Amino acid sequence: MSEQSAELLEFEHWLLEVSGPEWLWHVKYLAANDTCAKSNVHQSGPHISRALITTAFPALTARAERIKNPDLILPTVVDSHTESMDLRLVWYNTKRVESKKNGRDEARLTRWGGQDSAVVQSDATGSLVVFAFRLQPGRDADALRVWRCRSIEEEDFLLERIDTVEPGRGQLISPTGSYLGHEAAGPCALTDDEIPEEWRTAFPPGDAIVQWVIRNRRDAGRPVDKRLLSRRDCEFEVFRSIERFHAMPRIKNGFTSVDAFVEFAGSLTNRRKSRSGRSLELQVKQIFDEEGVPYSWTPKTEHGKTPDFIFPSIDSYHDASWPAERLRMLAAKTTCKDRWRQVINEADRIGLKHLLTLQQGVSFAQHSEMRQAGVRLVVPNGLVKSYPDEVVPELMSLEHFMADVRSTCGSRDEMH
Repeated sequence: MSEQSAELLEFEHWLLEVSGPEWLWHVKYLAANDTCAKSNVHQSGPHISRALITTAFPALTARAERIKNPDLILPTVVDSHTESMDLRLVWYNTKRVESKKNGRDEARLTRWGGQDSAVVQSDATGSLVVFAFRLQPGRDADALRVWRCRSIEEEDFLLERIDTVEPGRGQLISPTGSYLGHEAAGPCALTDDEIPEEWRTAFPPGDAIVQWVIRNRRDAGRPVDKRLLSRRDCEFEVFRSIERFHAMPRIKNGFTSVDAFVEFAGSLTNRRKSRSGRSLELQVKQIFDEEGVPYSWTPKTEHGKTPDFIFPSIDSYHDASWPAERLRMLAAKTTCKDRWRQVINEADRIGLKHLLTLQQGVSFAQHSEMRQAGVRLVVPNGLVKSYPDEVVPELMSLEHFMADVRSTCGSRDEMH
């Protein structure tokens, strides 16, 4: 057995160990403000979602309504890296109990035993982690087991079995089959009565949902970075609303066999993955159209490669007289850990590749590797704070990237 397959087998066995009815998973990508990658390391420790706190820690939740910064000690084992410690789960709630305008209202896991712990070390930024809490009926969870994925193979193994994990959204999963989902629905969530009639009979394609969000948000005048993030969040909520409408009747009716359940669950997961991968690309394309940025979408370059966007056009790219320094390429990936390598050979004429991502943080070491390979990250302004301090000056906002395209690649008029 290869070393790689042995590690995957170890991970699979671990998942089975924490898959009983008494376990609740919180799966997330670590941002820089979850680890020691930011300068305020005294606050380091992963943020824990409100949905998890209220589900797994009822007593702590009740105390948070009347006591400042309630906490508890949670025996913890990081099985992926053979570490153990007693963590402090603390709910910083000065905004709630003291009505401080600039106060905090968030829960974090702290006291990892130093900056070299596998979960909070700087290089853990961007990693996919499973926090498995052991539940106690009517009481607070009494133990925590953690697995930080050690390779892209482990990440893929996990994502194939649970669902997509949206950056910045803590996802709760009961491994016995009771899917608890993401954080509470936001302002774009639709009731059954609000879902358009044509979407009730057939699940709409991704571009139809994107266009619906654009028509109803009416935010074309907002800064492009804020526009992208707000539309992405809104589209996610609308998608989940439609999914609930179509899926819940089938779930309530039950299944006649395990195979029928597996097939249904697989169809849901595949649709979620398809939406996640396509949504960002469609949202960015719409913004380019609104802002009059010249581009070609999913064109063919060398050897049938299809980058997401070429600027100013694929005709200019294939025109040998068009200077290479006046060409740009942009890839759009929701998460980029290790998958960034896919963009390196997508456009041979363009030396510096730009990669737009919504991932909330990569490690300094990984970012250095990207830059050495000729890849520059484009990150919406609202997410920059989730990156290590050393990386922040190297990031490019979407607005900055568009300005660069306009000044470097030329206008539409020059193309004709």
